[in-house]
Amino acid sequence: MKKAVLTIAVATAMVASLAACTSNTTGSDAGGSGSAPGASALKDATGVTNITVWHGLGAANGVAFDKLISQFNTENKGRINVSATYQGAYADLLAKYTASLRSNSAPTIVLAGDIATGYMTDVKQSISAASMAKANPGDVKLNDLSAPARNYYTVNGVEQAVPMNVSTPMLWVNTDLLTKAGITDTSSLSTVDGMVAAANAVAAKTGQKGFTMPDDDYYIEQLAATAGQAFCSPDNGRSGKAATGITISSGAAKTAVSKLVSLYTSGVAVDGGGAGSAGVSAFTAGKVGVMLNGSGLLGVLKAGVPFQYEALPYPTSGSSSKVGPVTGGSAMWLSKSATKAQQVAGWKLETFLTSPTSQEQFSQATGYIPINNKTGDLASQKKFLATSAPTQAFLKQVKNTPVNTVTAGCVSGAMTNIRSANVNQMQAAFAGSKSVDSALSAMTASAKTAIAQYRQQLGQ
Repeated sequence: MKKAVLTIAVATAMVASLAACTSNTTGSDAGGSGSAPGASALKDATGVTNITVWHGLGAANGVAFDKLISQFNTENKGRINVSATYQGAYADLLAKYTASLRSNSAPTIVLAGDIATGYMTDVKQSISAASMAKANPGDVKLNDLSAPARNYYTVNGVEQAVPMNVSTPMLWVNTDLLTKAGITDTSSLSTVDGMVAAANAVAAKTGQKGFTMPDDDYYIEQLAATAGQAFCSPDNGRSGKAATGITISSGAAKTAVSKLVSLYTSGVAVDGGGAGSAGVSAFTAGKVGVMLNGSGLLGVLKAGVPFQYEALPYPTSGSSSKVGPVTGGSAMWLSKSATKAQQVAGWKLETFLTSPTSQEQFSQATGYIPINNKTGDLASQKKFLATSAPTQAFLKQVKNTPVNTVTAGCVSGAMTNIRSANVNQMQAAFAGSKSVDSALSAMTASAKTAIAQYRQQLGQ
């Protein structure tokens, strides 16, 4: 975590000089077709158009991504060639990308993590997805892609990047332990109150722990979104005014966080640890009743656990028609400094990667959710879904998430530093060494400072 903070600090320190070299618009053209090239730019190019992609997909995810890149290169042999390179975890990737802007060696496409959205928008070194789609109507059909995912990468009304891989937070339950605790209807866990009650029942009636989650501010942010409260003010930084602070020291979000903390201070919860590994180990061993974790956990559980499990929607504490979780994952940002032929070639790659068949292949290999709505129409996908109830639950949750500023999540270049500081405070609250009020107040103060420092670097 400290390494992540350092690398993002290096990146944000360069924002002001980079942003000063560009016009005061969102992205390169604020969504109009403007400088976005059309198909003729690639058609008129001579020889092979070489493009580069930097990403932070490691292990099995990277293997699946590289396989798709290889397929694209085969299909476009003699016309387009893609060189894709893993650049480390998202924070390292972002630092390397920032350095490449200074040396004029930026990749054609960078697959940046979700919370890099604020930074990527602020440096104004990308062509917006909206403008490329307008200039190339025969390629990526943005309306075919998941609306909640597109919502995350839309800033000031302009879709900036194309989502590639989407994850969603879920409530994972050990149905065997719940049954022993007398809970046979899991629909009662659809709210934060229901989840807390179930966790307490498991601890009281089975002798096992009731709850766990990773010590990650991502899940605290979800408690705000599912309470119908923007995590950042004003309006999660989505309505034309930059975020200036966070809101969780008051309102419905504070109430939800307080209920969760009570599970730790009462001894019902297992501390999941910074990466969540301790919680996952306890859950997979059958020693925890319910756990908040991402959809990607399915790969671990499919390897085999000694109990029945189920993936449930992230619990809410607000009106179900207006609230929902914030999606995670990463998106493809197309370089403004690439040649026009490279830009169109990059857009062709993004078209391929987001196609129904590519998303089916990538999803089944990684556990990420297909972002193309038409993937579900494929006969092979229907057959796969029939055998995977958890994947059906992921898709249903994403589909049912309302599109608004609350579920879009906070967009700020300071998000990495905000998350790091928040984790330290929440761990203190979980351990009982700080009251909830004290921890949330400290989180609010540190977030305000982090955002102010970032905005000062921007010259705002």
